[in-house]
Formats: sequence, C-alpha cells, structure tokens
Amino acid sequence: MTVFPLHSFHRSPLILGKGGFGRQLADWLLEDGWGEPQFLDDNAPGCAGTLRDYADPALLRPGRPAFVALGNNELRVTLLQKLAAAGYDIPVYISDAASVSPSAVLEPGCVILPQAYVGAGTHLGTGCIVNGGAIVDHDALLGRGVHVAPGGIVKAGAEVAAYTKVDSGEIIRSPWEQA
Repeated sequence: MTVFPLHSFHRSPLILGKGGFGRQLADWLLEDGWGEPQFLDDNAPGCAGTLRDYADPALLRPGRPAFVALGNNELRVTLLQKLAAAGYDIPVYISDAASVSPSAVLEPGCVILPQAYVGAGTHLGTGCIVNGGAIVDHDALLGRGVHVAPGGIVKAGAEVAAYTKVDSGEIIRSPWEQA
C-alpha cells in the first residue's frame, strides 16, 4: 500500500467541496494533525474561492496536499487530475479508525473513512471513497472514482467499474457467486 508520510502534511490541506463530506473530511484531517484546511466550493459560504480557483497563486503552494470531497465521481477524478497537474500533492487519506491491509494498493486521492475495511490484495483506482462501515474484501478491484457508500460491500475478487457508486446495503458479489 502506498501512503505518503504524515510529517510532510503538517500544512493546511486544500479541500474542493464544502458539503457534508468535505466538512467531515476536514474534521478528520484536523484531528489527525494535517492542519486547518481551506475550502473551495462554488456555493458554500466561508470558502477561499470557487472550485476553479485551485490555481490561484495565493492558494497554490507546491506540494500542498489537496483532496476532492465531491459526490460526483467523474468530476472528483477530473479535479484530482487538474490538482496534480497544477503541482498539488494528491495523498491517500486513511482514517486511524479504518482497517486497510498492507498489501492493498490505493491510488492517489483515495479516502478511507472510519470503520471501513479494505482487504489484502485489493486495488483501488484514483479518487475512490470507501465510506464508514463499508467493506472491500480481499482481491477486489475498484476502478477510478468508485464510491462505496456506508455499509456497502464489495466481496472477494469482485470488480467494480470506474465511477460506480456501491450504495448503502448493496452487495457486489464475487465472480464465482454470479452463476
């Protein structure tokens, strides 16, 4: 599993999206020592600018960590790519209250929330969200931008196509169970 060292993130992270998910992510980042985040959002009050303002020199500091906390899976991945091209670090966030196997591969921009489980040999594409209480069992493959909602289950060896949402209570079965 690729995870960036915590010591490099004691700077104010940038979060694109100040809805419920963005505010929750900000709380967890602050609690985990990432510093006070700044937000960009097109509609929410109290932000440093709109989603398009990520390239503003007042916000852009090379290596600054940035997250995209938007529910639109395709837009989340597109913005992550733009942030990386602009010079931001696109880290993986794993809550201290989550369980992630050391052999799991998490691409940049993945967010693993409290009480989530990611098993051995799994591969999560860029910008995946594994929400609280969700399970991604061993050897599963999640395409880029997949969101496993609270209580969603991806069983062993299952594949989930890019930009898919696995909703609460939904079960994506293992290939050998689909006969």
